[in-house]
Amino acid sequence: IMALPQVNEVPSYFLTIPSTKKEVRFRPFLVKEQKVLLIALESRNQKDVLNAITNTINSCLIDKVSVDKLSTFDVEYMFTQIRSKSVGETSTILIKCDECEAENEVTINLEQIDVITDDTVSDLVELNDTYTLKLRYPKYEHMLDDSFRDPDSPVAKTIYHFTLGCLDSLQTEEENISFDDESQEEVEKFLESLTNDQFEKIMKFVNAIPRLEKKVEFDCMSCQKNNQYVLQGIEDFF
Repeated sequence: IMALPQVNEVPSYFLTIPSTKKEVRFRPFLVKEQKVLLIALESRNQKDVLNAITNTINSCLIDKVSVDKLSTFDVEYMFTQIRSKSVGETSTILIKCDECEAENEVTINLEQIDVITDDTVSDLVELNDTYTLKLRYPKYEHMLDDSFRDPDSPVAKTIYHFTLGCLDSLQTEEENISFDDESQEEVEKFLESLTNDQFEKIMKFVNAIPRLEKKVEFDCMSCQKNNQYVLQGIEDFF
C-alpha cells in the first residue's frame, strides 16, 4: 500500500524568547496539535491545559529549547506567537461591561501583545550583613507542580508556592548556596524563617515579574459605556 503524500509545505518563522533574547525558529501547529489543545481547553483542567501548551511549543519549535526550564512569561509569549501563525493573528474574547455586566466580543491582535517588565526592581535582596538572597523568574516546570495547580488552594498558599520558585541562591562572601541543591522541605523551612520585612522585599520582585499585557478599549454594545480593560496573562487572551 502506498503511503499518502505530504500535501503541505510547512512554513517557519522566528520569535525572540523575552528573558534570554535568543531567536528561535518555529512552525505553526497542525491539526494533530490543535486537537490536543482543544480537548485540554474543553476539559477546563489546568494540568491538562498547561501540559498541552508545553507539548505544543515543544512540537513546533525547530530550534530545540528546554521549555520547562524557561520562565512562565517566556512560555506564555511563545505560545501566543505560535498560535497567531497557526490559526490567525487575532483572538476574539468575551469581556463584561463594568457598568451593566453585558458580555462584549472584543478582538485582539496577538502579535501586538507586550511583555511588560520593570527594570527598577533588583533580583538581589540583602537579608542582613551576612546573607544576600538572589532571586530568579520562576521556571514553567514550577507551574506544573501539583501543589501549584490545585484549584482549591487558598490564594495565599498559591502566592507562597510561586515565591518558592523565585528562590535561586543564598550568597555570602565565602559561598553560594543553590536552592536547587536543597530539598523542598529545607527551602520551605528557610522561607518560613524570614521576617515579614525580608519577605516583603522578596514580594517586590515577585510582583514585578514580567507579564503579558494588552490594553483594550470598547463601547458596550448594550449600554454604550466606554470600557478600558487591561488583559494580563495567557488565560485572558483565549
